[in-house]
Amino acid sequence: MNSLFRPLTPIARFLSRMSLLTALLLALFTPLQGLCAEHEPYSLVEEGDFSPHEKGIHHYMLLCIDAWNVDLSKQGYHTDGLILVTVDEVSRRVMLTSFIRDMLIVRPDGEWGRINNIFYLNGQDQAAMEKILYTINRHFDLDIEKFIAVDFSSVESIVDAVGGVDITISAREARYLKNYSISASSTTPAIDGAGTYHFSGHAAVIYMRIRKVATLSGSTQDVGRTERARTVLTTIADNLKDISYDGALDLLDVVMDKTIMTNMTGDDFMNALTLAMDLKGTRVENIRMPVDGTYRLEPEAGMSTQWINTAANREALHTFLFGTTFEVVDE
Repeated sequence: MNSLFRPLTPIARFLSRMSLLTALLLALFTPLQGLCAEHEPYSLVEEGDFSPHEKGIHHYMLLCIDAWNVDLSKQGYHTDGLILVTVDEVSRRVMLTSFIRDMLIVRPDGEWGRINNIFYLNGQDQAAMEKILYTINRHFDLDIEKFIAVDFSSVESIVDAVGGVDITISAREARYLKNYSISASSTTPAIDGAGTYHFSGHAAVIYMRIRKVATLSGSTQDVGRTERARTVLTTIADNLKDISYDGALDLLDVVMDKTIMTNMTGDDFMNALTLAMDLKGTRVENIRMPVDGTYRLEPEAGMSTQWINTAANREALHTFLFGTTFEVVDE
């Protein structure tokens, strides 16, 4: 027999197998390109140095957990919806700021990660929610203190409580919604191509979750999702422009009943209701973080994440929120 094809001895077979095992382990545990990458540092503001906001500014962080009928005794939830509601009672403005879920941030533990993972990684309780506020404050130099956490079922109930919402959709969005198998009765009329439809709560949530189809403005992926969320919230505000005080109290009962978690007291909710009634009918302004031209794709730990220019976005957000604020002085 040719020596080149001589069978391996038991020792040689053992060493060969060990070599293959070593190669496999190296392949599994050696970081891939773009995995846990070195990122350009962020310019962060430390707690205690956050800029105090102007008189009359109120921030409420809305956090949507990515599930129907959330059971907080179980694990595995993320906060895919992050929208800041800012009310300026002095200059009489109502503003929505949405944050994309795959925004790359420095977590409270000092590690890089996606902003929607903070809740998942930190116990899924009120303290975890407050870590999200801390993270946003640190990256954008805000002083958000209050949050309300809901889930998809909560949003469905709130939209139904205001009587549904009118939304204009494209032909591609119409095909997506029909293929998603939402019931024909969940919109009025039943969806049949591009147009404006009256959406029930369930249909509105499905619409807000569309990611792979562009919005009417051309936004896709998480940027599109944040746009759709702002569209639904803005439409809700429009629906409430003529609401009575008793009607507002009934709606507040629904919101409080469907809230999964909050650090707001009953007095906080009543104060927010008073503000809302005073400013009802006010045009809702909105912005997305990050703004166009200030972010780029940078994978982190195998996930798709967006590195942002913190300084540029902080400036854009402060200009939006506070640029037209003024104080009325009594003479």
